[in-house]
Amino acid sequence: MNNKKIITATLLISDGSIEHEYFHELLDLEIEELLNLFKEINLQLKDLEFGFEIKYDNKKSDIVTVNEITTYLKDVKPPSVIKGLSTPALETLAIIAYEQPVTKLKISEIRGVEADSSIKTLESRGLIESAGELDVPGKPILYKTTELFIEKIDIENLDNLPLIGEYFDSPNEEE
Repeated sequence: MNNKKIITATLLISDGSIEHEYFHELLDLEIEELLNLFKEINLQLKDLEFGFEIKYDNKKSDIVTVNEITTYLKDVKPPSVIKGLSTPALETLAIIAYEQPVTKLKISEIRGVEADSSIKTLESRGLIESAGELDVPGKPILYKTTELFIEKIDIENLDNLPLIGEYFDSPNEEE
């Protein structure tokens, strides 16, 4: 069977990115071979003027639409799990992203209001998850962001989150 067919079909039917380990086990491909196949497939897709390509890094891959046609898809593309989040949910998500792992109490202290509802919303959309429990009396749950969060905000990893200070005119404003 043709590896390109298997790879593209797998990525088309998957609901999100696929770890390269999956292709290694399925097709007995080394990472370098797999990355070369992704490059070849992307060149063929571009030559055929298809509206999608394989987005990949050293760990995972996914099929995505090419940037230049995004505006034509706004009426048919399903809404993002981030689109439509309330302001409190977005605030909670930002706190978790920058402070993780973090407890519900710490989130509520930072926001100044209870975060229960926002945490439930973010969990139901798959953007945050439990990162274990804090080793103190009461064993509060620690929260962290998920791989889906990283995918949806289109960064490689959490180190690529913008520094909060970048958005302030003076570093003293952050204090």
